[in-house]
Amino acid sequence: MQILAVEASKADIEAMDSIFKVFWPGVSLVTEQTGQGALAVIGQQMPQLIILDLVVPGTDCFGLIKEIRLFSTVPLIVIDSERNESSLIRSFELGADDYITKPLRPLELLVRAKAIMRRVQGIDCSQYIVAGLLRLHASLHMAYLGEQEVRLTRTENIILRHLMENAGHTVTHSSLSQKIWGDDSTDASATLRVYIERLRKKLGDDPKNPALIQTETGLGYRLIKTNA
Repeated sequence: MQILAVEASKADIEAMDSIFKVFWPGVSLVTEQTGQGALAVIGQQMPQLIILDLVVPGTDCFGLIKEIRLFSTVPLIVIDSERNESSLIRSFELGADDYITKPLRPLELLVRAKAIMRRVQGIDCSQYIVAGLLRLHASLHMAYLGEQEVRLTRTENIILRHLMENAGHTVTHSSLSQKIWGDDSTDASATLRVYIERLRKKLGDDPKNPALIQTETGLGYRLIKTNA
């Protein structure tokens, strides 16, 4: 499996390379220090996972995420220099699958990367899932609400599928986190909120008064079957 790291820090690249060699020997780490170089690698070598530092010099990394998502749904982990709420939200809005901060903790990166790949490889999505007027073709990452067609990211796809499979019932934050990040997940209610807001926006659900994906305060979310 090939992982692309878009990273300017030599120390962080060496730390990634070392942790993968020891604990994930099947991984080949490719590194790039520019957005254009990263796009070339993605187009030519099609890595299975991308790790992107948001502060690579001379690169508009948010623009890079947006450009990648125009042609690829490859899982993408963003690394920020420090936790920044606006950067976190924007990263997820543009299609990132996970967000971590520096100083780089190689073991944390390892378990998050493995969790993403487990859930990507574990998706069984050969059929439509239906909840009222809402249909989901999980293998295509496409949702259909009546005549409206909605393209989803991998993480949005997993969240919506889990909600649809439990339509009418509350799906807890913990249950959603397990589906997305696996056994290595920690409390991620703030991150889940960003994904839910994105899903509502894509599905035309009023975020101030949602009728499709409702918030169960302190518990999780509930998808309401719509028939009209």
